[in-house]
Amino acid sequence: MTRWLRARVERHAAEGGDRRGVIDGLRPYTQRLWRELPLTSKRRFLEHARAWWDVHRHRMAPEVEARITGALYDGQLSLIAAKVVRIEPNGADAAVAYRLRGDAETRQLQVGTVVDCTGIVKDPRATPNPAVRSLFQRGLACVDPLCIGIETDPDCAIVDREGVPSRRLFAVGPLTRAAFWEIIAIPDIRNQCAELAALLSRTEETGQHPLRRELTRV
Repeated sequence: MTRWLRARVERHAAEGGDRRGVIDGLRPYTQRLWRELPLTSKRRFLEHARAWWDVHRHRMAPEVEARITGALYDGQLSLIAAKVVRIEPNGADAAVAYRLRGDAETRQLQVGTVVDCTGIVKDPRATPNPAVRSLFQRGLACVDPLCIGIETDPDCAIVDREGVPSRRLFAVGPLTRAAFWEIIAIPDIRNQCAELAALLSRTEETGQHPLRRELTRV
């Protein structure tokens, strides 16, 4: 799939376009592609390709680009392609051990502040949100095998620790990325909310589920 995408970008560029058009054209299908990938492929994507996808999928605002470019030219900012090995407290600061891309040697960097900008793909069990923590503690939710979100079925129903989808608890937004992956942008979440609202309306009319429902939005 990666080879196909690269070849498609090259063909589009040869026709006078750029990668952004290809990525935009792929967006309506990303959720379906993610659902149909086997677990092993999803794990490989997260380990090897997620950073590249994020770079090409998400765009910087022109105003932000102008400020960053200015900081680079003024010597206020340096970019390093590297992997962080560990971060250790060092008094009021921190010592960061890292390896440059393609280098086996570990280097040290003394810093005053560390800002994690690697995205929201984190283990949901570590959240400080009391509502989500309560769901885990009561067994009403479980983490997905990749530890990137909670388990939900295709209709956004939260799956409990026994593997049973709830008839009353639903989730929307980034918390459901295990099932949908591309679910952090407002257009995607808006569509998800509209589809869930339509589902709830239909089931209430048919009486197949309890009329009172609880919608978890995180």
